[in-house]
Amino acid sequence: MIIKIDSLDTLFFRDGKPFTMGEDTWSNGLFPPSPSVLYGAIRSAYFSNHIDELKKATKNDDPTKNLKIVGVCVYLSDKDKTYLPLPNNCVQKKDNKETVVSVLPMNGLKDVKSSCPAKYALKSVENVANVGGGLIKIDSLKEYLECSKDSFSSILKMADRVLPEPKIGIGISKETGTSEEGKLYRVDMMRLENKKGKSLSLVIDFEGLDLPERGMMKLGGEGKAVSYQKSEPVNFSVDKSKLDGDRFKLYLSTPAIFKNGWLPQWIDENTLEGEYKGLKLQLLTASIGKPILIGGFDMKARKPKPMYKAVPAGSMYYFEIIKGDLESALEVFDQKAISDFYPVQGFGIAYVGGIGKNA
Repeated sequence: MIIKIDSLDTLFFRDGKPFTMGEDTWSNGLFPPSPSVLYGAIRSAYFSNHIDELKKATKNDDPTKNLKIVGVCVYLSDKDKTYLPLPNNCVQKKDNKETVVSVLPMNGLKDVKSSCPAKYALKSVENVANVGGGLIKIDSLKEYLECSKDSFSSILKMADRVLPEPKIGIGISKETGTSEEGKLYRVDMMRLENKKGKSLSLVIDFEGLDLPERGMMKLGGEGKAVSYQKSEPVNFSVDKSKLDGDRFKLYLSTPAIFKNGWLPQWIDENTLEGEYKGLKLQLLTASIGKPILIGGFDMKARKPKPMYKAVPAGSMYYFEIIKGDLESALEVFDQKAISDFYPVQGFGIAYVGGIGKNA
């Protein structure tokens, strides 16, 4: 099932950093929200329509146990286009205000002394910078993965589509009903529209559970209501005939939590070789964004969940096939969640692309 979620008010999605009134005064926001937030919202929406089954939650007969998120993207109604995070190796010239990005080429490190364990690096002879919070149209991402273009225009920035509306609050005593000293705080609320009132929607593709075709659900901090409705499938598929050879790249459309930090647990940290579902691969290089913190609160155990450093969406991994073929790589990686932790919640949803001849 695919649903499009629209906000009715400001929303708040907290990052994984601990926040305690009286000790901390500023709670940072994170957008898009982590897949676990969306996963929890879908489960809650199901139980709100099936109250009699709530007692089964987290048990063996939990009706939501087969829920699996298989895709997350954003939709801009004014452009009637669907967007995903910009690949991390798409950069623009520094001080260039045009929304044009180019793909960094892969260059060897044979004669370079470096602490980098990889054989290659993605680098440019020009002075370039990443586009923070960049968004790329799905049509352009398809061209990027097929290596049919090496520069793209009309890149958007999330900051230009989401308005920050910080909220100041103060803790209230349960005993007296009055404010408590030393418990002033601020949270990063956000409105999912730009200054012209053009809105942004979240599109979630999931399996193993059905919701009514339209309705309401709670999403994010403070449990604010959002509306949702069933949406049409997003037409996104790479022309596999344009991919060949024994090299490919992996694009992460959602954050991934790996056991070894930036490396999946199946890759050896020293040799950068590894086996995954019958494939033997050599990691050639990677382009990883700044890690984000993923946490949460365990309602059943009534305590904070473990906090992880996640590889952000848009991160890239370049591989060479030692044993196997590209067709097998497409089968095991393309549109699959490859995170070491919580893959069913939608962490680490990957797409396979080619590596250009000039790389």
